[in-house]
Amino acid sequence: MKRALFKQRLLCGCMVLAFAPHAMAQEEQATKGETSKTLNLEEIVVTGQIVTRNRTASVSPELTYDTEFFQKFEPVSAGDMLKRVPGVAFTSDIGEYDAPQMRGMADGFTQVLVNGRPLPGAGNDRTVLVDRVPAEIIERIEIIRSPGADIDSQGVGGTINIILKEGATLPEGGSVRASALYSAKDKKLRGAGAISYSGRSDNDRIFYSVTANLQQRFNAKKFVEEKIVAGDFPDSFDGRDLFQPDNFDASVADGRAVQLDSRENLDISLNADVTFKVGETGELRFDGFFIDTDRDEREDTTEWERDGDELVGDKTASQDTEISQRNFGFSALYEGAFSDVTTYDAMVRYSQFDNTSDQYDREFDFDDGTESLDDRERELIDSLDKEIAADFGIKHDFDSMSLKYGASTKFKNRDYGLILQEADDFGTLETESESEFSVKENRYDAYVVGEWQLGSKVTLETGVRLEHTNTKVQAIGGAETSNSVTLLNPSMHIQYDIIEDGQLRLSLARTVRRPTFDQLVPAELQDEPDDDDVTIGNPDLAMEKSWGLDLGYEHVLPGNGIFGVNFFYRKVSDLSQLIRIGDTDDGGLYTFDNVGSGKTYGIEFDISTPLMFMGLDETGFFANYTRIWSSRYDEFLQEDVRFNHQPKYVYNFGLTQNFPSIEATAGFSFQKQGLATSVFYAEIEDQRYGGNLELFLEKRFESGLILRLTANNLLNAESGQAERNFDSLDDMRAGVVDEFEVEREKSTRVFLLTARYNF
Repeated sequence: MKRALFKQRLLCGCMVLAFAPHAMAQEEQATKGETSKTLNLEEIVVTGQIVTRNRTASVSPELTYDTEFFQKFEPVSAGDMLKRVPGVAFTSDIGEYDAPQMRGMADGFTQVLVNGRPLPGAGNDRTVLVDRVPAEIIERIEIIRSPGADIDSQGVGGTINIILKEGATLPEGGSVRASALYSAKDKKLRGAGAISYSGRSDNDRIFYSVTANLQQRFNAKKFVEEKIVAGDFPDSFDGRDLFQPDNFDASVADGRAVQLDSRENLDISLNADVTFKVGETGELRFDGFFIDTDRDEREDTTEWERDGDELVGDKTASQDTEISQRNFGFSALYEGAFSDVTTYDAMVRYSQFDNTSDQYDREFDFDDGTESLDDRERELIDSLDKEIAADFGIKHDFDSMSLKYGASTKFKNRDYGLILQEADDFGTLETESESEFSVKENRYDAYVVGEWQLGSKVTLETGVRLEHTNTKVQAIGGAETSNSVTLLNPSMHIQYDIIEDGQLRLSLARTVRRPTFDQLVPAELQDEPDDDDVTIGNPDLAMEKSWGLDLGYEHVLPGNGIFGVNFFYRKVSDLSQLIRIGDTDDGGLYTFDNVGSGKTYGIEFDISTPLMFMGLDETGFFANYTRIWSSRYDEFLQEDVRFNHQPKYVYNFGLTQNFPSIEATAGFSFQKQGLATSVFYAEIEDQRYGGNLELFLEKRFESGLILRLTANNLLNAESGQAERNFDSLDDMRAGVVDEFEVEREKSTRVFLLTARYNF
């Protein structure tokens, strides 16, 4: 008998486990696909079957990918999983996948949920970094292209909903995992391991699980930068044709820097949950988690400056950063039924995120390596984020319609502090500037959603979500400011079954993007956006608002394959930008304001299917391609430009091949994204990324043991950045470039060997 047959357990803890239970309103969104809430472990990623993405039954446009789709590549985190799904881009450092961008939209335009609920983060820009969410605990990932009224409206580009496995659905027993990570850069082995146990009472009325996880993550990069005087080379557009990263002697740069950068992480986590059956229909669940992440970053830089006809050594520098992130949380959920047609739930939860960062910069004499006592700086960041939330929902199911309604509330307190220190002539570090603020954000939301079956082929869903937000901001030494906003966000989705295997979907929804916390603080920030300038936050900054349209078709292929095509359009108003409002003694006075509008649109293709129609029953193929256009008015350049950090395209493709006779599988995956152009103060930046190639080899044993070897970044992918810098905004508008700044960053190959076994 074939046994692919390792039954994967919940192996590692995570910051998000406080959100693991589903409140009904969000659970409905999370379970609209053809996946049961109860996890069938016999079907998880262990057989040699060809795995495709799910066909979803949701009326709203949504793609669903079970963990089986990703598992063979042994992703470390949710970010590693998301780099393979349609339209998701990353513009982080090469080799890292932390802040996902749906439709390529960055800076808070993409919403990340876990089990239908927003996540707290360490940064002030509301971006959720998913590289700390272990892939092992994820049941599936939903790509919600257009939201219903029963989830948070913050998702202009789209919403990523990460659905976690529930320990209560696991069979009694335990599992272990051991992994060895090898980096070609430093030729060191790093490890990861997890152990979990789940059980239940004899009468199946109590279920519980406990999980402990330890994981090391590592990324090493090499960075080369050249600064070139643009006036010396009038025929060059952005300096890339002049860039000589691998030939020092041929460099024409006015300045050159080479930097070695390493980032090492240690994650330790513990979580537990227990579920009690109450009566015939009730279920009460408690869970809690704790996770500790320590990250050490080291940068060593050597710089040269041009002296006549040659580059001469100028200085060397080092930067050490220690980051500590500790968070914990707990939640309680009750689900029950009033009658055969009416169900309900209620939930309360608490979470806390504590983040500290200590960055220390030093400079050394190029010739003898002695440290310059007066060229030292230190940056200290301390932030604390606390959230208390509660929600409830009620659902009525009738013959040809259903009605859902509910409400939720969330109270967030965020404290943030930044201290900048510089050394005096005697080497003593003294505080040069200090920034501290606190934010209190209280949310009160309510929604109603109706779904109607109009004949045998048409389903209509309409809904509206009311979101009321009270925000209070106080900077150190300043008065408290407050803001109150109420928005009504409607949505409509239509599904039309054109043929038995084909569905057409049309969606219209209003979404928002909330201001970043630091943009709201009415405190002065010196030397921003340029030397001698001052930037002050705007507590009255409004949310950006978007009307979105999606039109798509999805078709089922032989062997449970699926093909989809979707057109999307977003019209965004009240875009927030940095604008000049006055003068200071030596520079300009700036603030953030809602000015202008923008639009983005594109087309998305995806296919996931066995190739049995070609006679290749044991071969699976997946591919997706998203082409993106956009336009927004930029106050600095005073013309229409693309949205910042948004690539022109994103695509993925790959193959998997089963070898049943030897119980093995092999495959590859390739990801690539296009040029992204961003406009800042007196700067236009072009960002390019090389493609990432991954391979895997899996061997299954009758005992239930699985061995997987994966190889990542086999092409030594690199990113390139070309900046055109200008002396002033007038020069930028006139196209008079002062300096080219061209950069290349390369990461290293990484190999991972993993053994899995259950007991």
